[in-house]
Amino acid sequence: MALTKVLITVTTYPLPSRSYDELVCTAGVLENGQWIRIYPVPLKFLKGLRKDEK
Repeated sequence: MALTKVLITVTTYPLPSRSYDELVCTAGVLENGQWIRIYPVPLKFLKGLRKDEK
């Protein structure tokens, strides 16, 4: 699987999971402008990426 840069633009409300703590469905834009859907993403992975987080 190749590494790709994605600008994450939206996430859904976290859902409980048996395998992970919480999962979110995530969508973003690739460098070429194409939309991409990424699922499942563990919520703890996204915690450090938000700049507006308190």
